[in-house]
Order: sequence, then C-alpha cells, then structure tokens
Amino acid sequence: MEQTRKFYFLFSLAVIGIVSLPVGIANLVLGFIYGDSPCIQCWAERQSMMYVGLAGLFILRYGLKPKYLAILLLIVAGGLYQSFYHYGNHALEDVGQGFALSVLGLHTQFWAHVVFWFVVLVLGGLLLFAPSFQVLAQEGGVYAHGNRRTYRDLSKANNWAFLIVGVIAITNMVQAFISTGPFPYLGQGDPIRFSWNFKENVWSAQNWKYMGFPRAWGKRVVDTPILADDKHAWDPDYHNAPLQVHKELPLRSQKTNSLTLNAPISDLLFLSAPIAPIQTPANPLAMLTTSEGCAPIQQSNAPYFSPDTFAGDNVLLKNTFLIGTQKEGFYVVDKDLKTILAHFVLDKYYSATIENFVGVNMMGNVIRVMGQNKSSADVRYNPKAGNNFAQFLQGAHQFEELGRNRLRTSRASTSYVLSARSDGTYTYMLSVPNARYKDLILISMLDQDLGLDSERMVQATKNTPLKPQRHLGEFYITGLALYQGKLLALSKAFNTLLVIDPTSAQILDAYGLPSQISNPSALALIDDALVVVGYEKGQNVFYNLDLTTFSPNMTPITNQSKKPPELHSQGC
Repeated sequence: MEQTRKFYFLFSLAVIGIVSLPVGIANLVLGFIYGDSPCIQCWAERQSMMYVGLAGLFILRYGLKPKYLAILLLIVAGGLYQSFYHYGNHALEDVGQGFALSVLGLHTQFWAHVVFWFVVLVLGGLLLFAPSFQVLAQEGGVYAHGNRRTYRDLSKANNWAFLIVGVIAITNMVQAFISTGPFPYLGQGDPIRFSWNFKENVWSAQNWKYMGFPRAWGKRVVDTPILADDKHAWDPDYHNAPLQVHKELPLRSQKTNSLTLNAPISDLLFLSAPIAPIQTPANPLAMLTTSEGCAPIQQSNAPYFSPDTFAGDNVLLKNTFLIGTQKEGFYVVDKDLKTILAHFVLDKYYSATIENFVGVNMMGNVIRVMGQNKSSADVRYNPKAGNNFAQFLQGAHQFEELGRNRLRTSRASTSYVLSARSDGTYTYMLSVPNARYKDLILISMLDQDLGLDSERMVQATKNTPLKPQRHLGEFYITGLALYQGKLLALSKAFNTLLVIDPTSAQILDAYGLPSQISNPSALALIDDALVVVGYEKGQNVFYNLDLTTFSPNMTPITNQSKKPPELHSQGC
C-alpha cells in the first residue's frame, strides 16, 4: 500500500507540473501579463495538454486502468503530431527567427513538442517502478458482498491536482473567449496580442476553410520529375511554346547510341582539348589525382581550357564526354561515343540521398555530380582507392567519394531540378514545374563552398515576349550548356532552346529544335555543333545540330520591368 500511495502522489505531482508549468505559464504569464495570444495551432496544443491533465485526473480518481492509459497515450500521440506540424513550419528559418514570444530563447511552438515528450518520459519512469496494474487499479476499493467501489479516495496531493487543473482550464477558457470568441469563431494564424478590451480583439472564422477532412498532403509533397523513360506525351512543336519563337536550328545528323549504360542519359558534358599540345600518359585517367580541392589549379605551364566548356586542370580528360544517367551512373566516354574509359554507379542511399544525376561537372580534378533533389557528391578518380564498397555500386576500385552536400534553397525548395552546369565559379540549375508549383527559377550555387548564391525568377523580355495567358512554367528544362557566358537551356516541352543570361535571369533569345528530336533530355556543345540527347524506344539517340548560323542576342535588357513580388505573412 505504501508503494501504491507513493505512486499516486508522484502521479499527482506530474499532472500538476505538466498542466501548471507549460499551460499555466503560457496562459497566466505570457497571456495575461505579456499579452501573448495563441495562434490556432497553439490552442490545439494547449487543448491536448489539458486533455493529458484530464486523463491524469481519471487515473487519480479511478486508478491506473488500461483504458485510461490508452487514452493518455493517444492524446500524447496527437499532441506530438500537432507539435511536429507546428514547429516544422519554422524549423528551417534563419537564426533568431520565429513566431510569438520565446522562453529561454526557444519559441512556444518548440516547447509544446518538449512537453509531450516529457509526458512520455515521466509516464515511462513512473510505470517502470510502479506496482502491478492490478494493485494500482484496486487501491482504495472497498469490497462488500462481492461488490467493489470503482473509485479511489483522494489524498491532499490528488485534490490539489484536481484544483489546479480546473483553475488552469477555466482561465484558458476566459482567454480563449476574449481573444478568439465563441463558436463559430476559432483561432487565427496571425493573432493580435491579447487585450482585456473586447473592442481591440479580433474574432474570425476564416480558418474554417482549412479544416476540411481528409486534408491535402503538405505543401512540400510534390510529384517527382518526369524522366526520359516515363510515359508522357510532350508537344514537340516549338510554335506552340509560351514564347514567340522565330528561329530554328537545323539538324545535321542523328544516330542511335549503343553504349552499355545503366539507365537513360540525363546529362552530357564535353571536355574540350587544351589549346596547347601536351604529353598524354598511357593511361588517360592516371593523373586525375594530381590536384586537390574544388577550385581550379593554377599552374604556370597548365594548358588553358575554355570556361565556356568546363573549369579546372583536367588535361588528361581532353576530348571526352562525361555522361550522367538517371540511376546515378557516371561514365567517361571517348569523343566518338563508342568506348567507356571509366565509370561508377553511386550508392544513392546511406548518406545524403542523391537521386538521378542531372549534372556532371569537373571542379579541378574533382567530379561533382548533382541530383534532381539538389544534393551533390564530390568524387575523385583514384586507381589505388581499394574497395570503396560503402559509396559505390560499381567502380568501387577506381573512385573515391570525398563528401556529399545538400543545397538549401528558398524559392525553389518545393521544386526539383533536371539540369546543373558549372562555369568554374557557380553551378546553375533551373527548376522544373510540378502540379503545385509552376515557377521557372534559376538557382546559382557557389562552387567553392557549395552554398546558395542566388535564386531568381526567370523573365521573358521584349526579344522573347510571352504569348497572352501563357507562362514560363510551361517549359520543362532538362539540360544546360554554357555558351559565351550565357546559358543554353533545353526544354523537353515544345523542343525549345532558351538563351538565358545567368546574371539577370532574362531570356535573351529562343530557338526551336527540329521536330525529329524526340524526348530531349541532355545537351552539350562540341566544336561547331550542339549535341542533343533524346530517348526513344528504350535507346539513347544523339542529334547533331548545326551551329554555324547560331547568333543569338546576347545583350540583357537593362530596363526590363519587373512585377513586384506578392508578400504573404507566414503566420504560425
């Protein structure tokens, strides 16, 4: 009996602490003294905390029975979901940003999460040293003629728990009525501060329109990109593009490629030969590890490579193609696209997940592969690497992984990319639309530290005006190339090539591609030609386009008018 009384005494203290500290302080101190008014999610969390206290009172009165314990755990599960949902809205904000008042430097939405985990920990600790369920459930019961009283005699600590929970519940009702109003009014996303003057409070029912069930998936749940081997009917006629396109690149030749790759090609980059002749070792990849880091190596006798093609000191990869595939494959292929010189297939899991190589670039002697989720890996060729089983499904004896990185964006955080090209200083990417988000966003990552440099909304110009009721989000960019400091963006939709200024994110010109090109997914500049890769009937097809007459407008429109952004309050 002594152990049982001790259990219910400690349980009373737990109920008092869980209700009076978080809910009491938020209500009496933050609310009535400092004027803090809960948002709709804060009210939901407070209600769950009060329900925790109510379940605790049932246990104090009727004993610890499985049904009361089950109700308590269900309430805590709901509260954890609410708090996850709430502070998840603010988890990725910059340091110091948040919503409403803070306690010990942490905002109240975070403390709600702490409270519900605290309930789990306290309950677990009490049950760990508690008597059996049968003893706890029967404590205080009086047997007479085979019948038993179903409730317990309350101690002073138990009575205090009832009193405190009741008072806190009433004071919260008062605050809720004054600041939020009676039914059908309910909480707000951006409540004003609490005031005892009824005229200064706002009663609103606007959030009812967000209370439907079942609710749609979260704003960050979007469909994955449409890849080369997905069944999708693309319009190949550039005359139907959202921009007015009046130029076309002629088709020189096409051929089906027989390279043994693990998946359709998703990126293509040609490494041009240096201007000055060099001595090439017998193994064309043997000296790849002669430089360190991500920045181009400065050597007095180093050959010069055009920054329009790639950056870095990679003289031994001259006249080769770098190929990326949809299933995280990387291949070094000769200029004739017949021989694979080296390759690896990255294990995309078990670290920062990297899905579908959309960009393969060289940073000095480092290979940087970018995935559709804006996560990248740095890999180096090393024939003495041993067996790097942990990082590679294929090529573990020839390559070593140096590290992985996740690029965090803002405007493009809910969009995938299917293109990534580096100029030696920045890596540029263009977002692809999904069912929820349609904007065409140019993303720039600083190659040196892999951090975000800028995000810009791509703009049409007077040189490439939009058609009425059309928008740039209709394009589906699947490849990027660099041409005289400008970006050539390949759109799978409407077979269009856009010329984009990376500084202003303006579309300077647009070219149509021949209708013979089917399902384009990558492009690369080589000599005086543009190579476009398509995917048709399970095979990669290389289309060679003539660039001898390619002379796009290269001058940004300095007085381009900009539409002011729409500002929205994030709320809770």
